Amino acid sequence: MIKSRTLLITNKKNIILQTLALVILITISFAEAKKKPDVVFIIVDDLNDWIGAMGGHPQSKTPNLDALAKQGVLFTNAHCNAPQCGPSRTSLLHGLYPKSTGRYFNSTKRPAFFGDQLMQGITSSNAPENPVILQQHFKQNGYRVVSGGKVAHGNTAKLKEQVDDYLNRPQDVRGNFTDGKSNLWGEGGPHNHAEEETGDYKVAQWAIEKWRKVSEKPLLMTIGFYRPHRPFNAPKAYFEKFPLESIQLPEIQADDLADLPPYGKALARSNAHKDLFKPRTVHEQILHLGGEKEWKYMVQSYLACINYVDNQIGRLLDELRNNPRKRDTVIVLTSDHGWNLGEKTHWCKAAIWRDTTRVPFMVVAPGVSKAGLRNNQPISHVDIYPSLCDFAGIPKPKYLEGRSILPLLKDPSATRDFAFLSYGPQNTAAQSEQFRYLRYEDGSEELYDHKKDPHEWINLIGNKNYQSIRKKMRAQVLDFQKK
Repeated sequence: MIKSRTLLITNKKNIILQTLALVILITISFAEAKKKPDVVFIIVDDLNDWIGAMGGHPQSKTPNLDALAKQGVLFTNAHCNAPQCGPSRTSLLHGLYPKSTGRYFNSTKRPAFFGDQLMQGITSSNAPENPVILQQHFKQNGYRVVSGGKVAHGNTAKLKEQVDDYLNRPQDVRGNFTDGKSNLWGEGGPHNHAEEETGDYKVAQWAIEKWRKVSEKPLLMTIGFYRPHRPFNAPKAYFEKFPLESIQLPEIQADDLADLPPYGKALARSNAHKDLFKPRTVHEQILHLGGEKEWKYMVQSYLACINYVDNQIGRLLDELRNNPRKRDTVIVLTSDHGWNLGEKTHWCKAAIWRDTTRVPFMVVAPGVSKAGLRNNQPISHVDIYPSLCDFAGIPKPKYLEGRSILPLLKDPSATRDFAFLSYGPQNTAAQSEQFRYLRYEDGSEELYDHKKDPHEWINLIGNKNYQSIRKKMRAQVLDFQKK
């Protein structure tokens, strides 16, 4: 009887202890869940390094982006994984390289320059069967997910299905141009429409309204701004900040293409979607049409559009300071790829030089890193998915091919070896902290030392002093292509 009573008391104690442990565990889990930050991911279309913080153009006016860079960490050596909208965004949202997504170009066909054959079915052997896009993964892990503007490129119906609130990119205003000019790619220049009528203003306003909505769940907000994507038009007030007569043109070298292989020279003549103006390069055609004044007009238009989108992003950033959910807020901002405005006589995107692939990349992660730091380690878009997972404290899909940048934020002295990017299955570039190596599908090569030659004017591929670098980076590219 005594043994039974003792056993009963012991069992009751065990039950009480187990219950207390369970309560503590639930409390801790709940507390941890409450600590999950809100995550705001902003992607800008066709924005290169022409922002004040990166010094890409001395006349650029980007006070809001500059303030964001000072608030967090600015990665100065960040690159897209494919220099076109579609493959870049597909790679980013899936956390996979183009060799795994099978998407290298906006179309399923190679551009005419590459032979125009179908590109469907090009995937690596290790490509996952059913990859989950970034938004869907966050939703599966307890986040409320909203997405507005141009986040994906095509197949937006799939994205809409994976989020709680969705806004397709609003149709932008056209026409009513004040000077009657038309740039190389159609309508461009200043217009007299009210700013509230413009597409990116509407995207920012929608995001502000969604941010104000209180929810028990942490929030993932993915927002895409369309400018400075062509056509280069914006309200007249933004153009007036950049008088045409005072526009400074990008630095170029007259014989820049002289040391390029034939493949590189052909790329300089290409456009994002097709070959244009043979035998002239796009840049030569611009000068042919209107001389240096036409070039200045294009630069002015691009600067005005950057200033316009900076203002829209600033409206959203101002609102983020008011935190209705009382959580930490992680902010990540980038662009889908770079953009050329005459450098290497090339315009638009669709090449694997630095200007074409380099993107702004800013991270604000409270409690992780010091504000105002700059990091020159090579990173790429494929690193965003795993990084956001780490910031949110949720598991990462095992198949992701990128690497989280969290170690770089925690330890500014940490290093990376290479970032890889592709424009076609066998056109690959490797970026280190100092060098860029390019290998084309015909085996031709380029090599640049960005410390001595930031404009990539001097191809060092035949320089005997750089053969060890060439050998090392070539081996890395060939290995990357095989995996």
